Amino acid sequence: MDRIFNVTGACNPKRHYMVDLTSRLEEIRKMIDRGDYFAINKGRQYGKTTILQAVTKYLKNDYVVINMDFQRLDSTAFESIQAFVSAFTTELLYYTENIPKEISDKLNTFIDGTARINSLQNMFLSLNMWCRKSDKPIVLIVDEVDGASNNQVFLDFLAQLRA
Repeated sequence: MDRIFNVTGACNPKRHYMVDLTSRLEEIRKMIDRGDYFAINKGRQYGKTTILQAVTKYLKNDYVVINMDFQRLDSTAFESIQAFVSAFTTELLYYTENIPKEISDKLNTFIDGTARINSLQNMFLSLNMWCRKSDKPIVLIVDEVDGASNNQVFLDFLAQLRA
């Protein structure tokens, strides 16, 4: 199959013409190895999703990489902390493999409502427990956050994430 120029979504090197991402991946790897928190911000169709997908593959041998897409969360997910925690943990459990049973059981309590306090703090305590128990460092990649960026629940999530 002939490759084409792609201007409508994430690129696949087998199907689309692409620039060599090696140097960008190496720079991102350095930031992740240092434990940096960073954002990739650019206009539409500049390759953000493509680079995030490439980073996921590039890091998979040395890190547990969680690659989430907030496009899958609708506006109701940001109406309250409880709604966000439920939506976030649903996505996390659905799209992430090999979560330890103890952690997935705890995260499921946020989804089914059996957690006594369904809060960001409790969710992050569970995630921190997972980080401590994991054999590999955990990297969280969140794509398409622009729809949530002016939302207080999302801002609270970012504050907890940075902490």
